[in-house]
Amino acid sequence: MADKTPPRARKRPKQSRSLFTVNAIQQACLKILRDEGADKLTTQRIADVAGVNIASLYQYFPCKEAILSDVYDAALDDLAQLARQRFTEIQARANASLREGLAAIIDMECEQLLVLQELEPTFFKEYQHNFDAHQRIDQLTQSLNNPSWETWLDDWLCKHECTGNPKLRNLLLRQTLQGNLRIAVQQHPELLASNEFRDELLNLLMAYLQATPKPTNAS
Repeated sequence: MADKTPPRARKRPKQSRSLFTVNAIQQACLKILRDEGADKLTTQRIADVAGVNIASLYQYFPCKEAILSDVYDAALDDLAQLARQRFTEIQARANASLREGLAAIIDMECEQLLVLQELEPTFFKEYQHNFDAHQRIDQLTQSLNNPSWETWLDDWLCKHECTGNPKLRNLLLRQTLQGNLRIAVQQHPELLASNEFRDELLNLLMAYLQATPKPTNAS
């Protein structure tokens, strides 16, 4: 079954007054989520907090979910910038050892998901696949002529003497990491903040990378 696509804005503002209105709506949405909770989030409440007429809100957004989509897009941009700033730290830990590098990656992954999940848990659970931090990070890094996240991870893993087919090994490692994090978001989001969960996920990945392959039976 195809992933659900969230509602989006009716149109994008071009004039300064329109930009101000849309920004006020986005900031009002964030304020309500932060101060009152997702249960209080309605289009009328957003319009009231933003100080705009409800008709003006509907001129740009068909529903509150479309506003949330804009808020999530802005959050992804912020996470991409933060990942860029943290890359030196992650690279240093990655150079130290395989375990340190994976621990840094897991920490960043969990922290990114925590930011997105805590904004509006129900919305993010339903539309998680549409708000991919990796994709947004790749857009930023490649615009700066840097390698994609996937390319960097594969190149880094290939520098370590792990067992098995490197291409297949790296693919399975990425899928295992992303799969476990996706399930955590869907079923146990509180685990994202758990050091025990992160340690167990790290142990799982390390055990896979360092496993001794079974000898092939001679025919």
